[in-house]
Amino acid sequence: MKVVWNVPNVLTALRVLAAPLLAYFLMRGHYDYALYTFVLAAITDALDGFIARHFNQYTEFGAALDPLADKLITLTCLLILSFQGLVPLWLTLAMVVRDSVIVAGAFAYHHLFGEIDIRPTWLGKLHTLMAFSLFIFVMAHQAQLLAVPDWLMPGFLAVLASCLASMTQYVVLWARKAAQAAG
Repeated sequence: MKVVWNVPNVLTALRVLAAPLLAYFLMRGHYDYALYTFVLAAITDALDGFIARHFNQYTEFGAALDPLADKLITLTCLLILSFQGLVPLWLTLAMVVRDSVIVAGAFAYHHLFGEIDIRPTWLGKLHTLMAFSLFIFVMAHQAQLLAVPDWLMPGFLAVLASCLASMTQYVVLWARKAAQAAG
């Protein structure tokens, strides 16, 4: 895979570099700076995809790095907020299991059948949007920028539902792809 440093890939690489900064701010209790870092990472995530699609700057390197950058930012936020008791452990476990099932399914498919075309589903995108929104609310609440304590538990439950639904959708898709490839 050839490494190409175009604008979308630089934005994606910056997201990778933002993860340690996000972790530092969260661990120090600087939730306002963590929030700004997280929102900037989310904006660059949307921007790199837009630029890659609309200006024909799609690369294999970017396609591989983008989901890794997303997972790094998401897991950094999720694990630290959970460690701090700001996100319930049950939600953290569900999200980690979901991602593990998706990755394991992709590796298993690749091992058994070869090349695989991995594209996020609409439900996967919805789950990511909901999780990112929840993290923003949690950090904004901790930074005392928003008072949303009554919204947090419904938010946790909604993200859990999207997590489980998305995981189920991916399992069904992997099973169908495997059945077609085997048949």
